[in-house]
Amino acid sequence: MKTRITALAIAALVGVSCAGPASAPADDPQNFEYSPDFAALQVDASRLDRIDALLQDYVDRSIIPHALTFVAKDGEVIHHKAFGWRDVESRDPLATDHIFRMFSQTKAVTTVALLTLFEQGKFQLDDPVSRYIPEMTDQVWVDRSDRNSTATRPVATPVTIRHLLSHTSGMQGPRRVPGQPAKEYATLEEWVRDLVAAPLGWDPGTEWNYHTASDVWGYLVEYFSGRSLQEYVTETILEPLGITDMAWYFDPSFAPRFVTNYGVDDQGKLVPREWWSGRNPFQEDRRFANAGTGLSGTIEGYARFCQMILNYGEFNGHRILGRKTIEMMQQNQLPIPNGGGNGHMFGIGFQIYPQNDTSRRAIPNFTPMVSPGALSWGGAANTDYIIDHKEKMVIILYTNRTPDTKVWEKFLNTVYQTLE
Repeated sequence: MKTRITALAIAALVGVSCAGPASAPADDPQNFEYSPDFAALQVDASRLDRIDALLQDYVDRSIIPHALTFVAKDGEVIHHKAFGWRDVESRDPLATDHIFRMFSQTKAVTTVALLTLFEQGKFQLDDPVSRYIPEMTDQVWVDRSDRNSTATRPVATPVTIRHLLSHTSGMQGPRRVPGQPAKEYATLEEWVRDLVAAPLGWDPGTEWNYHTASDVWGYLVEYFSGRSLQEYVTETILEPLGITDMAWYFDPSFAPRFVTNYGVDDQGKLVPREWWSGRNPFQEDRRFANAGTGLSGTIEGYARFCQMILNYGEFNGHRILGRKTIEMMQQNQLPIPNGGGNGHMFGIGFQIYPQNDTSRRAIPNFTPMVSPGALSWGGAANTDYIIDHKEKMVIILYTNRTPDTKVWEKFLNTVYQTLE
């Protein structure tokens, strides 16, 4: 995951409206146009060179090994370029169809998968998880900071599916025994049944805590659909949207298209880092698929997914979700307007840029130019996106380099200042 905000103590979940159009236009683009009409889009094309200069400078100074952009306004692609190297050591240039580790960008995709089943009437968001997974705990640690304590108490309210999708379930997972190796699970179901049985860190709906619950909603996709998570996502989302070369696992022939992931050594020099999004995508046992991390893919493929959200559920001539479901996903699920004073807002599947200027300034790394109500999140190896309904834009920047270099925030500034 890419953690950019701190946990937020909250009391209960309610929906708070965010900025965004009330309905989708009838002429939403169904494919990307690669010959943009800059004048009609009100984009100053002469300023796009600033994006090139920014990213090339970061590459030339070896701050990042590579960068790949995808910026579309009203379905017309105004910037889609590769900078730097797929692999620095071999000097293999980065190409626009190379495959990146996406990490937590997986979450929005699997959230949409579960919501397609919600639309089929398989469940309600406020259903207790225990209705479908009996192992779901009803206990909370009395003192979660004391790793040696075994004292628990009953939860004040049961964990619901809404809690899972808004990261307010209180789940922390099983406590690790020092010196004992982590258990290797063969399937998502095996892992989830252990995961949900562990006592919670706090009462559901009282704190925001990112990440752990995503595998539970991934398993619920399998439970309600009767298919594996991989099969259901591929058949219900990826194939209809025309997304190719995105998956949890790949044939070894794809290896030359995978971008090398980099970290830095003690001197700040880029060094290859063997860190997969989920499990090794070339391994033989391909049963296990994390719902919160695990997908790898091309930037154009993820842009198609983002454009579907921007289009209120439809792209490539296929409707994935209904308009009202997308509107629901844009509603803040945290209980106090503007996140209780620090501005953090989270919907179903996405972080939401706050509307209040004071709140926006209070949150580190929020770029002021981004429209209020825009949706975002990112992956741990620095793949980031913005879905901006006000400007009708999808903005994506991919690198596979850790830790964060803050190039994303500068990139956003260079993109938004092109708008006339």
